[in-house]
Amino acid sequence: MSLINNHWKLIKIVLPQHTDHAGVMWHGSYLKFLEEGRIDALDKVGLSYSKLSKNGFEIPVISIQLKYKKSFIHGEKVLLMSQFKLENKIRLNCQTLFLKSNGDVGAEAKIELVVVKKINDSIKLVRELPVQIKNVLLMLEEGPKG
Repeated sequence: MSLINNHWKLIKIVLPQHTDHAGVMWHGSYLKFLEEGRIDALDKVGLSYSKLSKNGFEIPVISIQLKYKKSFIHGEKVLLMSQFKLENKIRLNCQTLFLKSNGDVGAEAKIELVVVKKINDSIKLVRELPVQIKNVLLMLEEGPKG
């Protein structure tokens, strides 16, 4: 993953609730940080996830690959660097690096997401994205401005 262009950043601090009994970041905390990074990036392009959800849409994870390389410990800062790519008109891929303060990679994640629409009591895959949602996803792909 190239970190030169179009990456979204989120800085987190490993708190006690993110760790196991040994003070090492618990594997489930990585997933929570990844979700927070995606929601933060959506907010930065002008779409809150709660507004998306109120309009009947969701962007669920359909696949995740997470490789742990170096542990994070209680009190340590974690920089998440994420890139998005819209594939096949309906699939959103997100690659994220978890970086330590010295720049070492602590973990790598690859996530695939899709847009779904809640209709009554069912959930349907959105095969033709509404223009507004497609534009937001393309802004995610472009990365932050400035």
